[in-house]
Amino acid sequence: MIDEPPAPRTSLGKRILTYAATLVVAAVAIYGLSEFLTPIQRPKQGDCANVTGFSNEPNFDAVSCLSSSANYVVTGTVAKSASCANANADMITRRGPEIRICLVPLWAQGECYPSTSPRMELEAVDCASGNDVFRVTAVSRDVPAPSCAAGEEAFAHPEVRLTYCTATP
Repeated sequence: MIDEPPAPRTSLGKRILTYAATLVVAAVAIYGLSEFLTPIQRPKQGDCANVTGFSNEPNFDAVSCLSSSANYVVTGTVAKSASCANANADMITRRGPEIRICLVPLWAQGECYPSTSPRMELEAVDCASGNDVFRVTAVSRDVPAPSCAAGEEAFAHPEVRLTYCTATP
C-alpha cells in the first residue's frame, strides 16, 4: 500500500472569505436584476416628481409635492405613441411598459426661467440675462384661476389646479 500525502486543508479563514464573497456577489446580482426587471410605477395625475437630465433622456423620481426637490407635477399618462395634451413637457419611461408621462413644471412666482433648455432641471436665471427668458408673475391653485394682467400670458392646467401668469421681464 502506497502512502499518499494528505490533501492540503484550506484554512478556516479562507473558507469563510470564500463564502462571504459568494454571498456578496449573489446579493449584488439579485439587486441588479430586481432593479432592472421592476417597472416604474405609473404615476397618477397630481403626483410630483424630481425630473433631471437632458430632455431627450430624462430621469424621473417620484417625490412628495412638499419636497424642495419637486420640480414637476404629473398631469397624466398616455401611450408612448400618443401626445400629451396641455403639458409643458413629457418623457417616456425606459423600464417596463413604455408610457408617456405628461408633466407641468413647478415654477416659483417672481422667478425668471429660460424659454428653452436642453435640461429638465428648472433653474431660475437672472431676469436681465437675455431675451430668451420669462418671469412668472403669478401662481394660482384656485379654480377658476384669476385672470392675468394685460400683456401677460396664462398657462392653465385645471387638471392639477395650477395656473401661471408669465411676462417678458
